[in-house]
Amino acid sequence: MVLWAGSHPHVSYVAVGIVAFLESLAVVGLIVPGVVMLFGAGALVANGALSIWPVLGAAVVGAIAGDGVSYWLGRHYRRRLREWWPLRRRADLLERAETFVRSHGGKSVLLGRFVGALRPLIPAVAGMLGMSPGRFCLISAASAMVWAPLYVLPGMVVGLSLLLAREVAGRLAFLLGVLFFSGWTTVRLIRWTHDRFGPRLLAWMGRSRAWAAGHPGLARLQRLFFDPGPPPYRLVALWMALLVAGAWLFLGVLEDVVTRDPLVAAGESAYHLLQQWRTPLADVVMVLISELGDAAVVFPLALVVLAGLLWRRAWWDALCWAAAGGFGELAVTVIKAAVRMPRPIPLYEHASAHSFPSGHATMSMVIYGFLAVLASPTMPARARWMPYAGATLLIVNIAFSRLYLGAHWLADVVGGLALGLAWVALLTLARRRRMQRDDVLHGLMPLILIVFLGAAAWHTSSRLAGDVERYAVRDPVEHTLAADWWAQAWREMPPYRLDLEGDEEQPLNLQVAGTRPAVRHALLAKGWTEPLALSAQTALRWLLPAPPLKDLPILPQPHNGRYESLRLVLRGRTGMVEGEQLVLRLWTTSVQLDPDRVPLWVGTVTRQRLRHLPLMRFPTTVAEYEQPLAVLAEMVVDLQSKRVFRPLARPVAGGKWSGDVLLIRLGAPDRHDAGDGGHRTASPMAP
Repeated sequence: MVLWAGSHPHVSYVAVGIVAFLESLAVVGLIVPGVVMLFGAGALVANGALSIWPVLGAAVVGAIAGDGVSYWLGRHYRRRLREWWPLRRRADLLERAETFVRSHGGKSVLLGRFVGALRPLIPAVAGMLGMSPGRFCLISAASAMVWAPLYVLPGMVVGLSLLLAREVAGRLAFLLGVLFFSGWTTVRLIRWTHDRFGPRLLAWMGRSRAWAAGHPGLARLQRLFFDPGPPPYRLVALWMALLVAGAWLFLGVLEDVVTRDPLVAAGESAYHLLQQWRTPLADVVMVLISELGDAAVVFPLALVVLAGLLWRRAWWDALCWAAAGGFGELAVTVIKAAVRMPRPIPLYEHASAHSFPSGHATMSMVIYGFLAVLASPTMPARARWMPYAGATLLIVNIAFSRLYLGAHWLADVVGGLALGLAWVALLTLARRRRMQRDDVLHGLMPLILIVFLGAAAWHTSSRLAGDVERYAVRDPVEHTLAADWWAQAWREMPPYRLDLEGDEEQPLNLQVAGTRPAVRHALLAKGWTEPLALSAQTALRWLLPAPPLKDLPILPQPHNGRYESLRLVLRGRTGMVEGEQLVLRLWTTSVQLDPDRVPLWVGTVTRQRLRHLPLMRFPTTVAEYEQPLAVLAEMVVDLQSKRVFRPLARPVAGGKWSGDVLLIRLGAPDRHDAGDGGHRTASPMAP
């Protein structure tokens, strides 16, 4: 797509204009996903395929033209627009648009472009109501010039982020995209369900009560669930359905786990698939998300909610809340001890050593799900879907993090979510029976949110490093004689760096035997230096208008799922091009050289220069490897080193490499350094 757009820029600009036109056109704009397509155009700008000003100009012209046609349609057809499909099925939208225009006058054309489904209808309604053409055109042009950048520029930002992520790891970009899309879809689905079915549930409840009244055997069930009680009772049917669905799903998963049915085999496949997709930076993100389901975060949250309910004298609500957390923890412990399902990898001891069901999935569903039930009535009527959406996003992400980190099988997570959902639904139905007031947490939500954020910040800051190490992927150690490696076993090491998509990238033209401290000390003594560490603060330097290369942080790169453990740069050496630098990267391997158990490292020496993008400058790798390797070989002639030749199975894509590999041996390590490097995984923000 990027190559095609870059090869046909004029066609691409016309396409942007057409999309903006259709997105602003009455009726058609209800169907065409113009905002998403303009967002994509911004991403193409970030990749250098298109230029920013023609894209913005095409979007503005297309939006003005679409508004103009819509205005003419409204002015010409008037009330006959109501008979057009799909407006005849969504008459409420046209009525809302008409009310909006009558309430705001000329401002409605400016504001209406940013009001969801009403956007393509406002110009037509303005024409229907007789707004003067001159006034409409002036306001429409002003709104289009504001609207286009607001939808194109975010795409540029995301495109730049993905471009940087591609330098680091393509799979990380894919993972972020999946998480963003799934989160957006979840929020939209919950809001649609709330708006679509909420008003209808009352009618369904009435019909159910009438049907149950004609069946005396169901009288007790009718009184239990359908007798008039404190409002709102229109959601009771939904919670009943969730109770049945959750209980049925949990029992089904439990049966599969006990009998080792196909669900268990599917869980093993999912486990291996996710482990192949792991990245160091995504590991950190997933550990942070997983920690939001730890007891150190959940317990303070549960305690402050309980205290608030007791302070409000909501005794029955407090009892239900205590039962939510207490039964959830008890049920997980008992079921784990009874089923005794082993985890994919050993992580904990005692009862927590067992896998089914996932405690994180169950307790996050119970605590965050039931908190959404209590918090929703404190919101305005049209926003009561938001606590459920927020809780769902949190619960789903915590559950997925447990799968990603390899802490649970698929059945553990699905069973835990189902068990928690059934318990939340049952408690919600029980709470309704004796509920005195619905908004028992009114005014307490800011305090609850502060406690949650404080507990999360404290816990993640104190446990992150240890948990990243706990969940790290560890390879078995392979032992090779040092003499064999020096003679010929070096050929068994991988020839190319593997990115997180499994593609072969830069050649691994360097192998070093020695501990990390010894290697680092030897190279620093030769004039290599440590680059500026990448962090949220230093990354802002990429936005400077003309930054020198030495003042910019260097992006880490993965090899076989791990970032480099040692990263050094060389600048200003004779023979080097001004404005460029050499970068040396070393990655850990699973090989130790006997008899002294010396760690073996693989690495690459490359050249970097500044990459210029709109609003951003950052170092990028040049696909030329002979000169950097020659410089390094000359610098280490006094060390135990030699250049060897590896026959190439294929040429390097877009680069130059003869196949030479530099071997460096720093001798036997000190005993206290012998273990360093064997399993070390560098943080993506660490040098």
